[in-house]
Amino acid sequence: MDTPYRKMLAAKIHRATVTGADVNYEGSLTVPPELLVAAKIHPYESLHVWNVTRGTRLETYAIEGLPNSNDVCANGAAAHLIRPGDHVILAAYAMVPEADAATHKPRLIFVDDNNQLSHIGPEVAGPNLRSDSDDTHLGRSTEMTPDGQPLAEGC
Repeated sequence: MDTPYRKMLAAKIHRATVTGADVNYEGSLTVPPELLVAAKIHPYESLHVWNVTRGTRLETYAIEGLPNSNDVCANGAAAHLIRPGDHVILAAYAMVPEADAATHKPRLIFVDDNNQLSHIGPEVAGPNLRSDSDDTHLGRSTEMTPDGQPLAEGC
């Protein structure tokens, strides 16, 4: 019996700032390894890149950057559509069995302007905006330990 699948968002790195673009490179998108690990995106995994600044979209693959860097670099043909300073959303998809689709939860990573992890999902649906008091920021949680201390949200 064939199991039906749905293509679902598996991971997203939201609003990374592009730090470099080199059309002469062989291809791909360089991403800091810490962000790849946090998002559970593997090197060479297919990535959809949505340029928030320019409105362009492309598909490439992730290449692991240098540890402890903030480098997000468009390489090869992608450098024609992405420039330093642009904000991009990086998304990876997975085929999820139909039976699991309703409970599937993607890994949502949000970064600051320096490509440092600021918080982990969930998303705020538009037209609402995230506020500084949201409990989704890294290290904050509404859940409490028995002694009244907030539980830290893990990666």
